[in-house]
Amino acid sequence: MFGLLDSTAAHGRTMPVTIGPGGLAPVVVLAGIFGVFGAWVGIPVAMAALVGGIGGTASLLVHELGHVRAARRSEGIRSADVSLIWLGAATRLEGRYESGREQARVAIAGPRASFAFAAALLAAVFLPVPFAVKELVLLLVLFNVAIGVLNLLPAYPLDGHKLAVGLLWCATGSERKARRIIRRIGVGWAVVELPSAAFLLVQRPPLGLAVVAMAASFFAQKLLCAKPTVQRERIPTA
Repeated sequence: MFGLLDSTAAHGRTMPVTIGPGGLAPVVVLAGIFGVFGAWVGIPVAMAALVGGIGGTASLLVHELGHVRAARRSEGIRSADVSLIWLGAATRLEGRYESGREQARVAIAGPRASFAFAAALLAAVFLPVPFAVKELVLLLVLFNVAIGVLNLLPAYPLDGHKLAVGLLWCATGSERKARRIIRRIGVGWAVVELPSAAFLLVQRPPLGLAVVAMAASFFAQKLLCAKPTVQRERIPTA
């Protein structure tokens, strides 16, 4: 574990970043993806892999730091930490949200940080730098946009699920009612999704396996990040 000073943290607290189970996997995977892209477009593989390993991992942390920043401005959250895990990165929050608005604000902060980082990187594309560098930066831009969009999906444990609960909490005035509605919707969706996944496994095995693998990854991520009295804000990322 090591501490990074968060300039937005109250009272100068440090924000611990830990390497969780399989925490180096995202670095290796992202380096490999960017390396393959570099080989495909004629960019030096080592440079592309370096940008992917460092820039891609930084993108994951930027997303999670968005949650941390919003959480530390919330009344009910006492502390927060970020972990690199095998599927990406995760933020664990200790305490409870005081309102649905508070939960929604923390949930949307991650995707918002990813989109803002993508916009900042996009500006660098217009600088007088080598074309190979522009291609890699553009790939990072697309990666951050993908992180933001993926995490807005209303599936547990993604940010979209937290956002939906928060908004329903605001609308109904009860966290319990909001979660009950989400559970019912989830059950109804599962009734549709399970036969669809089975159909894809038979008719389109590659696509079906991808869907099942993604669902299994989300479930495994939920188990890995489960912690008593801790509310978690995640982002699986590719």
